[in-house]
Amino acid sequence: MKPMFPTQPRPFSRVLAVMALLAGMGLAWGAFELGQVRAGHNRFAAMDREADLRAELADMERVNEQLGEQVAMLETDSKVKAEAYNTVEQQLGELQAQIQKQSEDIAFYRGIVGDQTSGLRVQDFGLFPGAGPGDVSVRLVLAQALRNGRRVSGTVELAVAGEQDGRSLVMELPELTVDGPARLSFSFRYFQNLEAALRLPSGFDPQSVTVRVRPKGKSAEPVEASFDWKLRRG
Repeated sequence: MKPMFPTQPRPFSRVLAVMALLAGMGLAWGAFELGQVRAGHNRFAAMDREADLRAELADMERVNEQLGEQVAMLETDSKVKAEAYNTVEQQLGELQAQIQKQSEDIAFYRGIVGDQTSGLRVQDFGLFPGAGPGDVSVRLVLAQALRNGRRVSGTVELAVAGEQDGRSLVMELPELTVDGPARLSFSFRYFQNLEAALRLPSGFDPQSVTVRVRPKGKSAEPVEASFDWKLRRG
């Protein structure tokens, strides 16, 4: 005899089974999330915090890049300003040296123009260090009053007085130059620069220099001037 109801589950029963399974899974997931929250962990909050931190990091990196550019700009600007300052300082020093030189030249020419009473004279005299030990450069300027208007010529003799080995000693120009002339020659109308290179012997202590100017002509009178031995710089 056949059963009155079929043995296979009905479709409605299957639907109930699926719904029961889904409900169980939902309960399990809710229990898992509840456990995470109770444990101090919220996945969504963590995701939000991570996004905030990434944004802050991006802002900090951008600010750091801007600061780096500013530092580079300031370093470049400081270097440019330092170079400009050094250039200006160097130019200022050169300008001051030129002004000093021009002032000396003006004083020199003023002395020549202003002195209209003296005849032939030693207008300027200087001793300067030479290249080697004992080397000395002698520079002198001869001049005459502008009103003379005539050319004067002649020779100049130099004599250096000092001590050597405790004794007084006077050395003339031929003894103090290496293959140099015995005297200097001049020929000018208003003024002339003369220069001689001296080499002092070892152990000689110079104290003064005598300059003797001997112009040509029977009526011309020689001129003599003495100067202390003092080296200049420059």
